[in-house]
Amino acid sequence: MAFTALETSPRAPLPGASLGVAMWRFAANAFRLRGRASRGEYWWWMLVNVAVLATSQIMVPAAVGGAPPQPTLFLGPFGSSLFADLELMSWHSADSPGSPLGAFSLLVADLWLLLTLIPGLTVAVRRLHDSNLTGWWALLAFFPPGQLVLLLIALRRPRLEGARFDA
Repeated sequence: MAFTALETSPRAPLPGASLGVAMWRFAANAFRLRGRASRGEYWWWMLVNVAVLATSQIMVPAAVGGAPPQPTLFLGPFGSSLFADLELMSWHSADSPGSPLGAFSLLVADLWLLLTLIPGLTVAVRRLHDSNLTGWWALLAFFPPGQLVLLLIALRRPRLEGARFDA
């Protein structure tokens, strides 16, 4: 009997996860703090997040309006903008986008940030668990040097002791 990647426990990390499987697990475990996330699961999410935010906050507004407004892009360990202006419109009259498409693109970015804030936090906590660290380490994200520390921790190899978080 074959055992596919999607049949593994959602609490156990999935090393070598492809983009599709990693994003499926990201969505399926969006509100789960228990368990672990492999490096692949975490970094595929970060790649998708960077691509969506860079496209919607920088490239589309620059292409349609000449110059992008100030982006709210901040890539901390959660992949979302923790300290962004969480209003639905992230621009002001002085730097408003030059076209409706640019404005819509920024609205999409703000909605993306709101929708992925909690799932981004939970995947970061699960990644910490895979390194055998408690999720409370995520609080370092509120301090500028702590954000870099957490990103470096996300690069660490898995620790066998982290299995204690699968229960």
